Amino acid sequence: MATCECGCGGESNGHFLPGHDQRLRTSLEQQAGGLLPLRTLIEAAHSYFEGRITEEKFTQSVRALS
Repeated sequence: MATCECGCGGESNGHFLPGHDQRLRTSLEQQAGGLLPLRTLIEAAHSYFEGRITEEKFTQSVRALS
């Protein structure tokens, strides 16, 4: 048995207990400030990883979300 990845501490046969993947999704969305800021953060991370933006631009994108 593995620990549920949502952070609840429950034991699961996979990554999540049933429905707990949505708990994690909701938590991440709230931490980012909503769905649109989460999308912006992910897009900025991909752009930085792929070398399309600089570290400075990535940092600016992240700070703009606050």
